[in-house]
Amino acid sequence: MIRKLKGFQPWQVAILAACTSGFVLAVAGSLLKLTVLIVAGLGIAVLGTSLLLLLFSRQTWRQLKKLDSKVGELSYGMESVTLAPSVDGSGSSNAPVSRLPAVGLDNEWARRMPHIRPEMETFALRSKSLRVRDAIALAATNGSLKYKPLRELITVADMGMIDRQRLEVVRSWNKDMLLTLARLAANQRALESDMADAARLFNLVERYFGIKALGRNDRLIFVEVLTETGELKKQREAIKRFGIRNKFPIQGELLRLNSVHQTDDGVSERWLDELNGLFAKEGLAKVYLEDSDSLAPIDRLRSKTEKITDGPMVSVLVPSFRGGELLKTALISLLEQTWDDIEILVVDDCSGAEYEQYLVEAEAMSPKIKVLRQPENLGAYCARNAALAVAQGEFITVHDDDDWSHPDKIALQVKHLLANPDVPGNMSLHARSTDELKFLRINNNPQFAQPNFSSLMVRRALFTDVGPWDTVNRGADAEFRDRVVKRYGMPIPSVGQMALSFTRTREGSLTAGEMSRGFIDPSRLLYLASYTKWHSGFAENPESIHRGRDREYQIPSTMESGMRGADLGTFDVVYVTDFRFPGGTTTLTLAEMKAVAQSGKRVGFIHLESPLNKATTPISEVLFELQRSGQVEQVSLGDVAHVRVMIVRHPTVVTYLERADSKISVDRALLIVNNPPVNKGGSGMVFDLEVCIENMDRLFKTETYVIGESDLTRKLSAPLVPQSRLLNITWPGVIASGSVPSPDFIKKPVLGRHSRDHGLKWPSTLATFRSAYVSENYETKILGGADELRKKLGESATDGITVHEFGAMEVDDFLSSVDFWAYFHDDKLTESFGMSTAEAMAAGKVVILPRYMETTFGDGAIYADANEIESLIQRYWADRSLYEEQSEKARNYIATRYGIDSLMQRLESIDAPAVA
Repeated sequence: MIRKLKGFQPWQVAILAACTSGFVLAVAGSLLKLTVLIVAGLGIAVLGTSLLLLLFSRQTWRQLKKLDSKVGELSYGMESVTLAPSVDGSGSSNAPVSRLPAVGLDNEWARRMPHIRPEMETFALRSKSLRVRDAIALAATNGSLKYKPLRELITVADMGMIDRQRLEVVRSWNKDMLLTLARLAANQRALESDMADAARLFNLVERYFGIKALGRNDRLIFVEVLTETGELKKQREAIKRFGIRNKFPIQGELLRLNSVHQTDDGVSERWLDELNGLFAKEGLAKVYLEDSDSLAPIDRLRSKTEKITDGPMVSVLVPSFRGGELLKTALISLLEQTWDDIEILVVDDCSGAEYEQYLVEAEAMSPKIKVLRQPENLGAYCARNAALAVAQGEFITVHDDDDWSHPDKIALQVKHLLANPDVPGNMSLHARSTDELKFLRINNNPQFAQPNFSSLMVRRALFTDVGPWDTVNRGADAEFRDRVVKRYGMPIPSVGQMALSFTRTREGSLTAGEMSRGFIDPSRLLYLASYTKWHSGFAENPESIHRGRDREYQIPSTMESGMRGADLGTFDVVYVTDFRFPGGTTTLTLAEMKAVAQSGKRVGFIHLESPLNKATTPISEVLFELQRSGQVEQVSLGDVAHVRVMIVRHPTVVTYLERADSKISVDRALLIVNNPPVNKGGSGMVFDLEVCIENMDRLFKTETYVIGESDLTRKLSAPLVPQSRLLNITWPGVIASGSVPSPDFIKKPVLGRHSRDHGLKWPSTLATFRSAYVSENYETKILGGADELRKKLGESATDGITVHEFGAMEVDDFLSSVDFWAYFHDDKLTESFGMSTAEAMAAGKVVILPRYMETTFGDGAIYADANEIESLIQRYWADRSLYEEQSEKARNYIATRYGIDSLMQRLESIDAPAVA
């Protein structure tokens, strides 16, 4: 009965029932003339009524508070704007209230964020962008707050200046987005307030969503942040609350060491005792600090241990460039190794005469040390190979010239290899450390102790199988390790749980400039993609993988030995885009690059990442083929070069470059708008042209001009950019036309379509799709896959259609198998160009398109609604001369507008731009 009274709380119903019972009891007493029952009944009724009134008033107050909180929440509203109705003279409204869409870059990415959050976090770290935080903050707060207002609100709330009841709105926010912001602030550390803001964000999520909301990395980073901000009591509580010492004992101990370091204002006896206690738990020898007022703590680490004299020789390769006094730290730690039979091969990489004294001192330290001198500076890996050529040890390992290693490091690695003869090699762990022995990290792995690539120890015979190190000037540790893994089919294990080396991390060190928490220099990314492609070619015969004298894959120019920081000279044209874009975007750019290169111009390319692509999406193999053939050269923003014309081929790649730097000088910078800057309804604003222009102007120190890829994109861009920056030309792609065989008009015609398999690329409804692409009067073939089509319109959508997956056949081969070509898409989409369309026209197909695309393709296609395609195909197939006339129009249109000659004319005229 109580549950059936909707709109009332159970306690209200219970008290009401008691009141009613009291009145019933009083009435019964009156009828029975029992005074006791009358008094008791009236007492219950009066008391219950009073209690009901009091509690009802309190409940009303609570509801008003909640309403007030909601009003406060709405005051931050950014998702949409209420358009006030018009009012007549009497003051009454005569129009309905409408809501405007939330448009713009930040709102667009906020809408997309729930589907791409992990990818966007990776992109933010790799691009170093702070602006990305605004979109994530909007997604976190249901469109209410960008990042700065959000952090201000949380800060003020943390001060106790906002009533907790009003903060209950936080429970409706997206905890995953809040945690993403916390991790970004902690990892980027770009603003002075970032660490404090990260702590507040982590704390906010734990308070309102519970401890289970925080994942493994969140907990580790939260504790690290509390250490950095000096909140050591909270740090200790969090370590206990999260069970860090049980789940991640080494990380817990290293955090403890950092706390002691902070409390004791540096390395102290207590700190040293804690460190030795950690070593002891791992069965490792103790260390001590040498007395010295001139040396930093990391340079004072020493040990006294007994030597292991029975065992094979280990050759330790120590490449050094201007190591100076720091070289001595590395050599002392090697001479103190418990494994006695070692030779230490120091290879000086042409440091200069002023460093000769340190090399002489090194040679005098021990007969175990030999110094080799390189005649020119070629990089650490050439130095390693030089040492490898004279090494005598059965085992080979490497040591950086400014790091410290624990005395048991080499012994542990040798013993592991001796006990596991089938294992090709092993590594030990390291922890990055300042000179003052404060532990830190430079990547987005939240633990301090990590595998040390330069500690790789292998048998010398392994080099016979796989060859030496690549001679690039950076990044070859990963390639060599991956080559070994490919050859032997097993991962390289890490020995032990504790960091056995402390890697000195200081301003100007090799990796700190190119790699920070999540950021990797694009040159290294291209190098990774290039050698990975080479490795993949040995899937069937991994035993054949071998690095010979000549490299079999292409690398960035400035990664060649001796080329680090070199001036690359002058390029005629450099193309900038994300070469992971699928389909026409990348194909068009590569075709243009190839055409310009074949005209005799020097062509370069810069690979910049777009937030539209996933980090795991592969780079186009055609790019590496062009680079391998010498037609194009890789350039990065950090290279020294002069560029006559810089062409950015996708606005999203320069949208989030507000914190990027460039050493490239540019005469003319062009931004090609190859997608509509906005779609119907205000959606689709994945780039902001004004922001793009601002970023490019700053990076390249020249005025950037915007060019539409088609008349449509130029028209849509015009209101969004200053008129002085929009050129009155278009920049379509370049399409090469070949010979076109005459079709067989006796057979049934074939309708084709090749495009990227994306939801918006397909018609909005099944009826529209089937009316366009399915008929008894023609066959239909699709190249590019149709998984998204089936998800959108149902499994039956492709019944009766031949579907080839993306990459299953060459586009030319596909087009030679069809007679007509049609492209119809979702009503929400507006296409600016269409590489696939141009390819079909160049192949002489009769192309059928939506009517709005006539401004782009002119008489090169015919235009209709989807339900008119069948009749058009029948008409043109029945009239051979009509078909051939339209085929010729298509080819002529491409040759005139999208031919190589047209492209070269645009490039020549760009020095005197015609402003719209």
